[in-house]
Amino acid sequence: MSGCSASKETTIHSETAMDRVLRTGKIRCSYALYSSYFRKDPNTGALSGIFHDVMEAIGKNAGLKIDWAEEVGYVNIFPGLESNRCDAFCGGLWPNASRAKAAAFSIPINYSAITTWVRTDDHRFDNDLSLINSPSIRIATLDGAMEDLIAKTDFPKAKRVSLPELSSFALNLTNISTKKADVTFAEPMVVQEFLKTNPGVLRQVMPDKPLRVFGNAIAVKKGETELRDFLNVALEELLNDGSIAKILDHYDTNGSSFYPVALPYRMPKNK
Repeated sequence: MSGCSASKETTIHSETAMDRVLRTGKIRCSYALYSSYFRKDPNTGALSGIFHDVMEAIGKNAGLKIDWAEEVGYVNIFPGLESNRCDAFCGGLWPNASRAKAAAFSIPINYSAITTWVRTDDHRFDNDLSLINSPSIRIATLDGAMEDLIAKTDFPKAKRVSLPELSSFALNLTNISTKKADVTFAEPMVVQEFLKTNPGVLRQVMPDKPLRVFGNAIAVKKGETELRDFLNVALEELLNDGSIAKILDHYDTNGSSFYPVALPYRMPKNK
């Protein structure tokens, strides 16, 4: 007898992240502390920041609770998604090719330019950033963070002065100001926060030549396209009604730290 033998196939349905969100009425978010994208008051534990406010706005519009379930370091973001300890990383993350192997990303709410920062009196790299790529240069990094990836990719000969992944990024900047390191890579807003209490100790090298420009996005487990699609629609709603612009303005009072997302339409011509 030729042909395929008849067999009864059983389809096993696994609950997706979006199924779980709809069943429980909440999105379980992990987050990492990175001002001004995500903050935690050390005295009260109260959460705030750009992505905190954006996610709470999504929850309000969709009738969902945002459960801030887990603070993580950058090394543990993707294992947390893969093990379903959370539904999304909601602290804001810069997508790149390496990270896209481990997660799926939403549309960005804005863009960040990553530039080079040194002590105010250090002029070694003013005209040539390639001079950073030397065994005599020390780059301040957090394990697994973007400045760590830039150091490994662009300046592999330099030494890395590494901090554990849950450390405050401000410690990177302190290491430079106290001469334990020479340089790091960050977006201006983060350094400006540090300079409020440490005025004049750091400066930006070649501000018109960012090393990277990244969108700031939400990450979900690889393959969770339904949840990603839901987040994209929710973010588009907040972009188009001006809510995200208001949130960014609240945290960026001088209006110069972020690259806004261009609206995907043009106003009609007056007739």
